[in-house]
Amino acid sequence: MMSVINMIESAAVVILAVLFLAFLGDRLERSFWTKSIVFGIVFGATGVISMATPVEFAPGFFADGRNVVMAFSGAIGGPVSAIITAAMLSGMRMNLGGAGLATALAGIWLVAAGSSAMWGWLRARGHQRLDTKSVLILAMLAALLPPLALVMFGDAPSDEVLRNLVALVVPTNFIGVLLLGFLIINDHQRRWAVSAYAESQAQLQAIANNAPGVLFQLSIGSDGIGVFSYVSGGAERVLGVAAEDIVGKPGTVSRMISRETLAEVERQLKLSAETREAWSMEAEFTKPNREKVWMRVAAEPRIDVNGELVWDGSLFDITERKRSEQMKNDFISTVSHELRTPLTSIRGSLGLVAAGAAGEIPPKVAGLIKIAHSNSERLVRLINDILDIEKIESGRMPFDPRPMALRPLVEQAIEGSGNYLAERNVSIIVDDEAPGALTAVDPDRLHQVMLNLLSNAIKYSPQDGRVTVRLARQEGMIRVSVIDQGPGIPLAFQSRIFGKFEQADSSDSRQKGGTGLGLSIVKAIVDRLGGGVSFDTGPETGTSFHVDLPEASDRRSRHRETVSKEGESSPPRVLIVEDEPDIADLIAFTLAQKGIQSDIAPDIESAKDLLASNRYVAMTLDIKLAGQSGLTLYEDLRTTANGRDLPVIVVSAFTDEARKSLNGSALGIVDWLEKPIDMERLRTAIEKVRKGAFRRMPTVLHVEDDEGVLEVISAGLGDDIAMTFARNVQEARFELQRKHFDVVILDLTLPDGSGAELLGAIPSDTVVVIFSASEVNEHLAAQVQHALTKTKTSEIAIAELVRKLTAMQPGNESPSKTKA
Repeated sequence: MMSVINMIESAAVVILAVLFLAFLGDRLERSFWTKSIVFGIVFGATGVISMATPVEFAPGFFADGRNVVMAFSGAIGGPVSAIITAAMLSGMRMNLGGAGLATALAGIWLVAAGSSAMWGWLRARGHQRLDTKSVLILAMLAALLPPLALVMFGDAPSDEVLRNLVALVVPTNFIGVLLLGFLIINDHQRRWAVSAYAESQAQLQAIANNAPGVLFQLSIGSDGIGVFSYVSGGAERVLGVAAEDIVGKPGTVSRMISRETLAEVERQLKLSAETREAWSMEAEFTKPNREKVWMRVAAEPRIDVNGELVWDGSLFDITERKRSEQMKNDFISTVSHELRTPLTSIRGSLGLVAAGAAGEIPPKVAGLIKIAHSNSERLVRLINDILDIEKIESGRMPFDPRPMALRPLVEQAIEGSGNYLAERNVSIIVDDEAPGALTAVDPDRLHQVMLNLLSNAIKYSPQDGRVTVRLARQEGMIRVSVIDQGPGIPLAFQSRIFGKFEQADSSDSRQKGGTGLGLSIVKAIVDRLGGGVSFDTGPETGTSFHVDLPEASDRRSRHRETVSKEGESSPPRVLIVEDEPDIADLIAFTLAQKGIQSDIAPDIESAKDLLASNRYVAMTLDIKLAGQSGLTLYEDLRTTANGRDLPVIVVSAFTDEARKSLNGSALGIVDWLEKPIDMERLRTAIEKVRKGAFRRMPTVLHVEDDEGVLEVISAGLGDDIAMTFARNVQEARFELQRKHFDVVILDLTLPDGSGAELLGAIPSDTVVVIFSASEVNEHLAAQVQHALTKTKTSEIAIAELVRKLTAMQPGNESPSKTKA
């Protein structure tokens, strides 16, 4: 029993020594001699301790852990370590004495030599540590070399010695080396994994800290507020706040953004938590030094190992991009105003002179004027193309698609391209294979597409050539094809024909001129309209560009005949609101040629004075006046009795912005003329007003909280009546304060009160039609023109009634009151 305990104690000591040396091993790797000496001494001391309590299995023969220790001293520490350990173990064995001294010493030095050879073999193979195969070999050395020493250097052993040697020493050494070897291997693997993990963490942390932005992990706390569990070190560089402060002090980031931005972040987090989708936004941050920076915030949700919802995200500084965008916008604004305004005078004046407005001029001068006018037109197209492509890319180009007949739009575009390269005498014909085709388009944008395709086709057509515009139905789409008889598109250019500033690199193409933006604009617009652009080309067949647009479902025509405005007894007069004297004079000169008198107002105050004291058939309005906005004048105009129905022609370098600002309130605007002004288009607009072909679109406010009723009546009224919807009393009050309406359709039962509360806010000249599920009493019915009850009167009948009311002209007898 005592022998077993002694062996266990020896094994424990050896294990502690091995673990200790394994712990020190990495720290001693830099110095061979230091490592060898330390390992030799530690293993030697361990062996001496093990030999202090040996098991004597025969007189003079002892069993202990010395050979196990010796094996590891040489295999791990190398030859120097083995020599030191062997010397210390030999000294201890000599101290014990006994009959087996010689064989014991021989066994120690044989194991030292064998384990040292193992060390060298491992190094030769490029291995720095023990593996499973080397441990097996080392175990065999520790088990077999001591008995071999007994046979080689000792006297013939007795049967008892051999029996105990085989039964105790050999298996003890073999198993001891195996167990300790595998223990060392596992420890090495563990320490390697810990070291590799620490290294990877350090690498990731370094990458995160040096990333151009800030990486973070966010979760929602119990109070519903976002809590940062991790923030990369880039926070101090980007936001001016240490990452530790953001993590340790909740609310640090919240104080850097506005309340509106914080509310948007909370909304995004809530939505992302519900949908499990990533989110992103742009926000302005205020750093501790009061510097403003713009950041792009993006995060993606996931469930972590604890089952909690977290967001892994990033913050990237986009301040420079925002500044660049602002600089670009400022540049575009400058180009729009500083180039378009003088070009209006240049192109308009040259056009008038070329048309003979200044009298007959010598043929040589006429030729020079023609060249100058042609190049001014080219410059106008260049500026417009550049501005248009920028608006499309930035998403600022307005689109208002609605179902429209396609043939009239195509004919308008053909008419507009009539003056393009007129000297080539190219004819345009229409081949309509889809009569009555309707498609959902923005008419202004389609006009732009067609002008680009037609001008391109005319440019490449031969002298006295022909361009065909074909309309056809094709698989649920309406295809508009513009076909020329030109030389076709070179093969090398076909793959990039829709790119920006792309032109075929042939001398013939260069002679044609152009910006290289037209087809890029065509593709961008058609894509926004939900269609597609393609082409067929060949040297013998010319080029056909195809625009495919979704066909709209056919509808019952809701066209309503319009009546001309009452005639003017005095000569027609137009108010020109323009702060550029040259442009104002040019417009006045153009109107005078049509026999129309005009007054010029350079600012809003002058315009209001003239409107109060004179009667005009129309007004031209520049949106950008000196330090003032023409939109203010327009909005004030629509609130007055004299100006409510006055036709307005907008003349500005900022027509798209003006359309967007008015946002559906652009009632009574005859046309939008972009600087430089197309004088022929201005004449057409004025002529339309003179002949009564233009009439302000009637306006109707429908106060109703039932979406179905709103849709039915709106559909019944059609597209030629401007509808505004209010779904409660508050919205209705806002709309009534904002603009004047011809008719108000009023529901009495609304979510936030009774519709009757609005009667005091409705002007006396506005027709009021009550259409409610509640019965209308006699007193209330007496205050309005019509009082109708739902289910007793159909929505279609209401729509027809409103159409009749809006068709009545001012001065006609008021319709009789109706109650149903």
